[in-house]
Amino acid sequence: MAIKTTDFLALTDDLQELTSTWMKDKVDGMETSNLLFDVKDMVRRTYDLQINHGTAGIERVGDGSDYPRANNTEGDSITYTQAKYGVIVPVTEDMRLYDLYDNIESNAKSVVDEGMDKIDQSLADVLLYGQATSYTDVYGETVSALGPDAAALFTSTKSNGATAATFSNLITNTAGTANVALARDAIVSERARALTYKDVNGLNRPIHLDCLVVAPTNEDLAERLLFSTQIPGEANNDVNSLKGKLKNLKVWSRLEERSDGTDTSAYWYMADSSNVKTSLKAIFATRPQLVAPDQVYENDDWEYKFKYRYAIGFGWAPYIRMSTGAN
Repeated sequence: MAIKTTDFLALTDDLQELTSTWMKDKVDGMETSNLLFDVKDMVRRTYDLQINHGTAGIERVGDGSDYPRANNTEGDSITYTQAKYGVIVPVTEDMRLYDLYDNIESNAKSVVDEGMDKIDQSLADVLLYGQATSYTDVYGETVSALGPDAAALFTSTKSNGATAATFSNLITNTAGTANVALARDAIVSERARALTYKDVNGLNRPIHLDCLVVAPTNEDLAERLLFSTQIPGEANNDVNSLKGKLKNLKVWSRLEERSDGTDTSAYWYMADSSNVKTSLKAIFATRPQLVAPDQVYENDDWEYKFKYRYAIGFGWAPYIRMSTGAN
């Protein structure tokens, strides 16, 4: 018996329930991007980000003296604009006439998979194109890769926007070489350098790089570097002091290649898991959803719409570090 217009509400309920289930499975699989990015909802066309470099000014207070007022140091600012994405998912006359439920569900699931995969890849591309000034995103659009300081996410001379001080968030080894291949020496060196980070007030504000993020190609090496009892490859069996120091190892399949197909499997990252969301932003005006058509007709396609709106970018960058693994 063919699907009739009287079955529209029941079919819509089924599709929306299934869509929610599929999206939940996809979101659960986006564990790494959810760990790194500050994902929030904001129903505004633009998202204004003002970098706050901290509030300071604690002094010794003499007996009978007033407490001093704290000073807030602001840096650069940037505005991110939401973009709209979506597609029509038709339930055709033939699908209804021949009760092709499998086709209907398959089409809906396919666009949900595509949408969630593109969102995840677009987040990964923020890191993968982190040394570029612009790039073509997963939707085929040219986007700027510049942050509030008008520089790429990962550079050797990032300005804090408030003083003349600069810092680098390119991973380096003990020799000072940047963009090095994944190795114990570079992890040790970058952890130590981050712990001596100073803010605009000249205060030591240790950054605890406790998270290593790699592509699947580097998973085995990363496991041995972080979790072996002894130092891998060392004949004298020295104790591996890194064991237990980095509490998170995240293997992100999206890091194997950029959206343009470039092999990026050697790229690797270190992050401060407590503060990295200060650096990476994903702002949704509309979360992915399947919307039913306003009207349906006996012989026309029922045009369901899968859509979402969001903006991505980055803010204050020292809590995420990158190496292309080229050296």
